[in-house]
Amino acid sequence: MNNRSYALRTGLFVATFTAAILLVTLWISGTHPRRLPYIVVTRGDVFGLRNQSTVFYRGIAAGVVKRITVDPRDPREIWVFISVDQRIPITRGTYAQMKLQGVTGTSALELDTTADMRTLPTSAAHPAHIPMRPSFLTRLAHAGTRVARELALLSKDLRKTVNATNRRHMATILANMAQASRQWTRLGARLNNAAARLPAMEAEADTTLARIAGAARQMRSLSRRLKSLSETAQGAGDAVLTRTIPKVNRAIDRLASAAADVQRLSRSLRHHPRELLLGTRALPPGPGEKGYKEGP
Repeated sequence: MNNRSYALRTGLFVATFTAAILLVTLWISGTHPRRLPYIVVTRGDVFGLRNQSTVFYRGIAAGVVKRITVDPRDPREIWVFISVDQRIPITRGTYAQMKLQGVTGTSALELDTTADMRTLPTSAAHPAHIPMRPSFLTRLAHAGTRVARELALLSKDLRKTVNATNRRHMATILANMAQASRQWTRLGARLNNAAARLPAMEAEADTTLARIAGAARQMRSLSRRLKSLSETAQGAGDAVLTRTIPKVNRAIDRLASAAADVQRLSRSLRHHPRELLLGTRALPPGPGEKGYKEGP
């Protein structure tokens, strides 16, 4: 009898204890939110990432890493299986990045979302894929490698550029530039001298034209005087012979001299047009002038 009651009490204790454990387990499981499976896909490195690493969503703890494996169909890709709180808004624009945790060398996953807010469906049988983007440190390392490679190429090109042949070519180019600069300076000086002579040539031409105009005025005046004198008496002939004819002769001489000057200037410019810029060459001294040398 006692044995039976002891066995009954033992059975009731075990049943009660088991029921309590089940109730506690159900209570504990009820306090945790449901999590959904996803696969983070990357072709980069996952150093420091391990099972049970934390998954963050913009700084909020949102899940854990379940396991890490290689894509059986493409060994270049690594699959990181994660479990994320269903309350986290995982969308088609969600992406993952590696995040270092202090100085421990371990890493975590950081999730973020772009402007595409369409919900990303997932299930245990077919977990949705989330792409992984390179982290800031990864991008910085790649940029440093690219810069180093470009610097090496630049150094190689510079060595080719400054070889002996190209240095001689550059020296020749610089010498030619210096010579061209000197020639340009001399040309500028000659142009300045020619410009300085132009006022004198202009004044000479003005003087010649003024002489021609003066002679023409005198001829008109003399023509009027001769017409009036022809109408006077025969006794005015002495006045014409003594006063008017000498004046006519002088006017004709001045007109002839002016015409000769214009003809000489025109002939000189026609045969030597550069004298308009460089000026006329000095004539050799004549007899009686300083520097004159009598020929053999």
